[in-house]
This record gives sequence, C-alpha cells and structure tokens, in this order.
Amino acid sequence: MLRYLPFLLLLTACFADEVEEDLARDPYFDLTAYINRQVDSLQAAGGEVTKTITLNGTTETKRMTDLNFATDLRVFREADINKPAWLDKYHSEREARGDSLIRTYTALDSSMQTRRLRVVSQDNVPVHIEIIRRTGTVLSKGQHRLIYEPARGYRMRTEQTNRFGKDLDADIAVSW
Repeated sequence: MLRYLPFLLLLTACFADEVEEDLARDPYFDLTAYINRQVDSLQAAGGEVTKTITLNGTTETKRMTDLNFATDLRVFREADINKPAWLDKYHSEREARGDSLIRTYTALDSSMQTRRLRVVSQDNVPVHIEIIRRTGTVLSKGQHRLIYEPARGYRMRTEQTNRFGKDLDADIAVSW
C-alpha cells in the first residue's frame, strides 16, 4: 500500500492544480444575477413603459404600468452561461474601446443554446447586453436575438421555421 502513496499524492496534486486553474479563469458574466437585480430595480421604480409587439407583420403597441418584469425578462435569465460545468464550452474575449469594456462569450460546443453573449460595460456597469440564442424542437428551429439596455429598455426578436404550420416572426420591444 505504501508504494502507491507517491502515485496517489501525484494524482491529488494534479487535480488541485486543475481546480486552481479553473478558479483562476475569468468567470463568465452572471446574467441571471444581473437580470434579477434589474427586475427588482424596475419593479421598485414603477412607472409607465411602452410595449410593442409585432407578430408576423401585425403590430400592437400598449402603454403599461403593470408589466411583470420577472416574467418578461425570463428569457434573458434562461440565456445565462455562468455555470461551472460550462467553463470549457465558451470562448471568452475582452476588448477595451475608449471607456468601454466589451466582453464576448462565444459557444464552442454546438449543443449550447446560447450561441453568443456580448456585454458592453462603462465604469464596470453594463450598458448594453446582446444575446444570440438558438431555439427549437424536432419540429422547428429558430433563433432569439435579445438586447437589454438598462437606460432604454429591451428587445426580443424571434425567427422560427416550423416543419408543419406557419413560421414565426416576432419582435417585442419594451421602452421606458
């Protein structure tokens, strides 16, 4: 048994080094926590928003004071990539442009639904978030393009091709 001890110590040391390397990596932007904070802030602020929905060419606009932001922004939370099991599933890039920092996370694994997440920050505060997310089932395929700008509002664009039935072309914009 003692003759295996150096081998076991070597394995343990290698594992510890790998864990340390994983922890040293820049974590992905925590989209879920950010959106949850935004929902709390928006609900506390109250006020009126304008919501415009265009569905297959038909547009409807409403001014609202009772929008459920938690429900409306759920699709943003679902696009979060900040999960420990996904550390090697995305390529991370950082680019400084003037007073802005642009962080872009691009899927390396074709099975990931969130294909790209781009966060533009000024003074460490996100000012623009853009998400490209693949959607679909066996009977359909599509893509969401989500944009969140805390100073203006958000937009969700969905294009979906259905094998049976009508294709979907939807755009939802909420501004405040």
